[in-house]
Amino acid sequence: MIDSAIKRAIDLLENDYKVDLSKFVALDMFARDATWQTKHYASKVKKIHAWEVDRSFQNDLVANLPNNAEVCIGDSHELIRQESEIFDLAVLDNPQGCYGANNEYSEHFDSLPLVTEKLADESIVIFNVKSKPFNYEDKKEWQNRRNQFYQLEDSSDLSLDFVHRFYRNYFDRKGFDTGFCFSLIRPQESGLHMFVYQLKKRK
Repeated sequence: MIDSAIKRAIDLLENDYKVDLSKFVALDMFARDATWQTKHYASKVKKIHAWEVDRSFQNDLVANLPNNAEVCIGDSHELIRQESEIFDLAVLDNPQGCYGANNEYSEHFDSLPLVTEKLADESIVIFNVKSKPFNYEDKKEWQNRRNQFYQLEDSSDLSLDFVHRFYRNYFDRKGFDTGFCFSLIRPQESGLHMFVYQLKKRK
């Protein structure tokens, strides 16, 4: 089943913001078997890179995507460092909490800075923000990573206004002006939001 938030996001991009996805080279950093998000927009773009760390998803990932897809199995954080392609659209449907072989990654905190180095002069980035983590009290490493990233003493309850201001400033520090931006509720978890930003690289 395709996630309703990505359906709505792509609909808004195409119809409200008049984005021509057919010219885009896209990246999905956490594609799994493609049925949750990637499959919905893969046929709309010129080319889609679909990356997934779990090799058990490989056959389904290939089968579920069109011929414009380039599937790669591996750690997306390592793959993007090796990638020479520049992306017009990047989608980060990352796990929440800490993850990786040694819990070395957390949310999009490690992947987003790598992605910004591989974006086109004008691009769109889509990522998740957990405004109110659940089962969070005993996960000290996750708490520390969130507090450090958001530069707060307590990041357990983020307002959407704060989040939008934070990421505008974040992308500004990375050398991007923000065009349009919007957020959508992801229905499968409380406090989980999909954020969509149009970015324009400053010369």
